[in-house]
Amino acid sequence: MVLADLERNHPAMAAHSAPQRERTAEDSAHIVEFLGVALFTDSGDLFTDFIRWTAAVLTARKVAAASLRPALDAPGTELKDLPRGARMLDRARLHLDEAVPTTDQPPGASA
Repeated sequence: MVLADLERNHPAMAAHSAPQRERTAEDSAHIVEFLGVALFTDSGDLFTDFIRWTAAVLTARKVAAASLRPALDAPGTELKDLPRGARMLDRARLHLDEAVPTTDQPPGASA
Protein backbone atom coordinates (compact mmCIF):
# COMPACT_ATOMS: atom_id res chain seq x y z
CA MET A 1 0.00 0.00 0.00
CA VAL A 2 2.64 2.58 1.03
CA LEU A 3 5.10 1.49 -1.65
CA ALA A 4 2.37 1.57 -4.32
CA ASP A 5 1.44 5.09 -3.19
CA LEU A 6 5.07 6.19 -3.40
CA GLU A 7 5.43 4.75 -6.89
CA ARG A 8 2.19 6.38 -8.04
CA ASN A 9 2.80 9.82 -6.52
CA HIS A 10 6.58 10.17 -6.90
CA PRO A 11 7.66 9.58 -10.52
CA ALA A 12 11.35 9.82 -9.54
CA MET A 13 11.03 6.31 -8.13
CA ALA A 14 10.80 5.00 -11.69
CA ALA A 15 14.49 5.81 -12.08
CA HIS A 16 15.48 3.78 -9.01
CA SER A 17 17.58 0.70 -9.51
CA ALA A 18 16.35 -2.67 -8.26
CA PRO A 19 18.46 -2.42 -5.07
CA GLN A 20 17.17 1.12 -4.42
CA ARG A 21 13.58 -0.06 -4.85
CA GLU A 22 14.26 -2.95 -2.48
CA ARG A 23 15.67 -0.58 0.18
CA THR A 24 12.69 1.75 -0.28
CA ALA A 25 10.31 -1.18 0.19
CA GLU A 26 12.16 -2.26 3.35
CA ASP A 27 12.22 1.26 4.77
CA SER A 28 8.51 1.71 4.02
CA ALA A 29 7.68 -1.57 5.73
CA HIS A 30 9.70 -0.54 8.80
CA ILE A 31 7.86 2.78 8.96
CA VAL A 32 4.48 1.04 8.87
CA GLU A 33 5.60 -1.55 11.44
CA PHE A 34 6.93 1.06 13.86
CA LEU A 35 3.80 3.15 13.44
CA GLY A 36 1.72 0.07 14.27
CA VAL A 37 3.76 -0.66 17.39
CA ALA A 38 3.60 2.99 18.44
CA LEU A 39 -0.19 2.93 18.06
CA PHE A 40 -0.47 -0.37 19.94
CA THR A 41 1.70 0.86 22.81
CA ASP A 42 0.38 4.44 22.62
CA SER A 43 3.96 5.71 22.33
CA GLY A 44 4.37 8.55 19.87
CA ASP A 45 7.95 8.98 21.09
CA LEU A 46 8.79 5.48 19.88
CA PHE A 47 7.74 6.38 16.35
CA THR A 48 9.40 9.81 16.37
CA ASP A 49 12.64 8.33 17.72
CA PHE A 50 12.56 5.69 14.99
CA ILE A 51 12.13 8.35 12.31
CA ARG A 52 15.04 10.35 13.72
CA TRP A 53 17.20 7.21 13.80
CA THR A 54 16.22 6.31 10.24
CA ALA A 55 17.06 9.84 9.09
CA ALA A 56 20.50 9.51 10.70
CA VAL A 57 21.08 6.13 9.02
CA LEU A 58 20.08 7.51 5.64
CA THR A 59 22.37 10.50 6.11
CA ALA A 60 25.26 8.20 7.00
CA ARG A 61 24.55 6.28 3.78
CA LYS A 62 24.66 9.55 1.80
CA VAL A 63 20.89 9.41 1.14
CA ALA A 64 18.92 12.58 1.72
CA ALA A 65 16.96 12.20 4.96
CA ALA A 66 14.27 14.37 3.38
CA SER A 67 13.44 11.33 1.25
CA LEU A 68 11.57 10.03 4.30
CA ARG A 69 8.93 12.74 3.91
CA PRO A 70 6.96 11.01 1.12
CA ALA A 71 7.07 7.75 3.08
CA LEU A 72 5.49 9.59 6.03
CA ASP A 73 2.86 11.17 3.78
CA ALA A 74 1.80 7.91 2.11
CA PRO A 75 0.08 6.24 5.12
CA GLY A 76 -1.85 9.43 5.86
CA THR A 77 -4.64 8.66 3.43
CA GLU A 78 -5.15 5.26 5.01
CA LEU A 79 -5.27 6.73 8.52
CA LYS A 80 -7.96 9.34 7.93
CA ASP A 81 -10.22 7.45 10.37
CA LEU A 82 -7.46 6.98 12.96
CA PRO A 83 -6.73 10.43 14.39
CA ARG A 84 -4.11 9.11 16.82
CA GLY A 85 -2.12 7.60 13.95
CA ALA A 86 -2.48 10.77 11.90
CA ARG A 87 -1.18 12.80 14.87
CA MET A 88 1.83 10.50 15.20
CA LEU A 89 2.62 10.96 11.51
CA ASP A 90 2.19 14.73 11.83
CA ARG A 91 4.54 14.83 14.80
CA ALA A 92 7.13 12.71 12.99
CA ARG A 93 6.91 15.00 9.93
CA LEU A 94 7.41 18.04 12.14
CA HIS A 95 10.50 16.54 13.77
CA LEU A 96 11.86 15.50 10.38
CA ASP A 97 11.22 18.97 8.94
CA GLU A 98 13.01 20.57 11.88
CA ALA A 99 15.98 18.24 11.51
CA VAL A 100 16.09 18.37 7.71
CA PRO A 101 14.64 21.65 6.39
CA THR A 102 13.33 21.50 2.85
CA THR A 103 14.83 23.79 0.23
CA ASP A 104 11.63 25.81 -0.06
CA GLN A 105 11.40 26.36 3.69
CA PRO A 106 13.91 28.51 5.55
CA PRO A 107 15.54 26.90 8.60
CA GLY A 108 13.46 27.45 11.71
CA ALA A 109 10.21 28.01 9.77
CA SER A 110 7.31 25.95 11.00
CA ALA A 111 5.65 23.40 8.74
